[in-house]
Amino acid sequence: MSMAILSILQVTGIGAAYFGVTLVLPWLYLRKRLAGFGTAPVRFMAYFLAGNFYIINLVYLLELLHISCWFTLVLGTLAPFLVSAYIKYRGSFLMRLEKGLGRFLLILGGETGRKTLFLRMRRSLGQALKASGKKRRGCLGAHGGDILLTLGVTVLLLYMYGSSVVNVYGYCASDMVLHNYWINAMENNHIFVDGVYPFGMHCLLYYVHTVFAVPVYVILRLFYVIQAFVVHFMLLAFLKSVCRTRYAPYIGMIIYIVSNRFYEYTYIRYYATLPQEFGMAFILPAAYFAMAFLQQKRDARAEDTKRYLGFFAVSVSLTLTVHFYDTIIAGIFCAAIGAGFCFRVFRFSYLKKITAAGILGILLAVLPLGAAFAMGTPLQASLKWGMSQLKSSPEAPKAAGSSGEKKEELTALEAVIDRMEYYVAYDMKTAQVMVGSIGVLFVLGLLWFLLRRSEYAGVLVSLSIFMAAMAILQASAQLGLVQLLEVSRYSVYLGYGIAAVWSLCADGVIYLLFRKERALNLCSMGALATACVLTAYTGMRSPVTVSAYETNEAVICLSNIIRENKNEAWTICSANDERQMMGGCKNAYHYETIKFLKDMRSVDEDTSIIIPTDTVYFFIEKIPLLYRDYINTEKPERRVSAKGAEEPVSDKPGILPYIGDERWVTMSHMYYWAQAFKELYPNEMEVYYETDNFICYRIRQNGYSPYNFAIDYGYNGYEEKKEG
Repeated sequence: MSMAILSILQVTGIGAAYFGVTLVLPWLYLRKRLAGFGTAPVRFMAYFLAGNFYIINLVYLLELLHISCWFTLVLGTLAPFLVSAYIKYRGSFLMRLEKGLGRFLLILGGETGRKTLFLRMRRSLGQALKASGKKRRGCLGAHGGDILLTLGVTVLLLYMYGSSVVNVYGYCASDMVLHNYWINAMENNHIFVDGVYPFGMHCLLYYVHTVFAVPVYVILRLFYVIQAFVVHFMLLAFLKSVCRTRYAPYIGMIIYIVSNRFYEYTYIRYYATLPQEFGMAFILPAAYFAMAFLQQKRDARAEDTKRYLGFFAVSVSLTLTVHFYDTIIAGIFCAAIGAGFCFRVFRFSYLKKITAAGILGILLAVLPLGAAFAMGTPLQASLKWGMSQLKSSPEAPKAAGSSGEKKEELTALEAVIDRMEYYVAYDMKTAQVMVGSIGVLFVLGLLWFLLRRSEYAGVLVSLSIFMAAMAILQASAQLGLVQLLEVSRYSVYLGYGIAAVWSLCADGVIYLLFRKERALNLCSMGALATACVLTAYTGMRSPVTVSAYETNEAVICLSNIIRENKNEAWTICSANDERQMMGGCKNAYHYETIKFLKDMRSVDEDTSIIIPTDTVYFFIEKIPLLYRDYINTEKPERRVSAKGAEEPVSDKPGILPYIGDERWVTMSHMYYWAQAFKELYPNEMEVYYETDNFICYRIRQNGYSPYNFAIDYGYNGYEEKKEG
């Protein structure tokens, strides 16, 4: 099976597992309880929040108690259903449980045949379809356009983000190895192995790994596709919940996905499984439930009020549970909502409830972190780095050909537009349109206030104030303001928010002109068609070919090696990435390339490098990759050579021997060592996998009489030899 097909099957399985646990199970449990709660998009947000919140905190609890394993995770997942069944059936619960287990054992034992089982399933499914047939047909008739457009958005997302799955197999962010290490440690109930840090995403990925037996490195390679879907569909659900016209929500969505008017940095991070981007999925639900609560009149149902506040608290909690940057952004949005709904938020009955819910959400997120800290676990270094960004923040370079030069003595508005063009927009004209649309949205909001539609006006004003604040913070260095987070990361949130601004601008204008539902639908569909035509005219982007931090060949070899070596011991000698990717494999070991070369820098009769496993693999890049080319601006072309091997082996710490020229030197030494060793042992050292860019050697040996890999390959201590 090719790696491309395997990756497609794997990402499909991971998506089914994740959505099954975080969306389908909450729907099964809560569908009757939330039957009359808002529209379908609102319930979608509610189910998704409930599922993620429950699984994350279940993992936290079991990890802190040091009892996390497959059995406890599955039991904890089913616990709400078992408790509900016990409450419902009380007297007959044990009898029903015994009967259900009996049927299950009959199936496992083969006493219930496949035909009988399929017949029962067919009857149950037929009855369910028959009962819901009329409702389904009515749903298709009423929401056919939404269904088709949602499918269209799905196809676009698959094209833009899923196509990378079949082209790039390695990690697409340098800190993925660290996340791999953290999740590996959770297998031994050692959460926060590197210090206290928001572990929400890690808890979810660990859960999928443990319950569904998916290797951690596979999840980290591919989960970014599911992450991108979640973030975009949460934007769509938010817009469907606040817009008054049916098709306006798709305007911003489609432009955001396919237009080339956005600078690459606004979406490039979606191509890696990263906590900040995953946590973005919980910002808009927090904003929606806060606004929905403030839109309620005093005579609103108490049950709905509690639900809005409860899901607002859960959303806030999840932002902090996943990444503190997302909490900062959610906090700015909440402050903007306070301004947009100033006519209601300063009433004490509203203020005390929304404040209490926000504080509760923060406490729920901090509780497991605080418990670990109280037990003596220090803070992780990334938290300290994040806090340091309050004072300073380096600017990210823009791709070649873009205007990145700063202007001097700019007015506040010019500075905002300048930074918008530098970080978010494709060009200055687009930046001006983006900033101008924020102003248009604010004016529309004020107009709706004058027309006495305060609840709707509050939404428009809140989003416009939020986006204006974000644009100003993006230019904080030019305006002399305190920097809340690394400046380049604002662009991710701004690009995401601009999509909502454009949809609500269209929605506000159309709703201003028409009132009847039919006219609103037709006009919003016309606006969507116009937006699609303009996007096609101004330019559409192609899927990004991201730069991986590991070669495709290395991942292919690793996958095959893991599959082929189920029982015998094996070692990979490579750069640092594979070390954590092998985590969880029995009898698997890693020898780092730079250590291997340093141990062999000078060779005499006493020098010995012994790797006592049955099989040893050496990963060598013939064309060393560019480890820190963030947005694929350069193509690696320099091959390993004698000139590179003549340079001294790097003494730099950490991953520095694998970056830039140092990686070229490291791989050149490794390549010439391999050629020399193959001359000594031509039959034993075989080529396991080779392309023009990469080669993997395999050596089979007797574990009780292993080879000594320390040889004089001609470039050991080359500079010292030359001087001598």
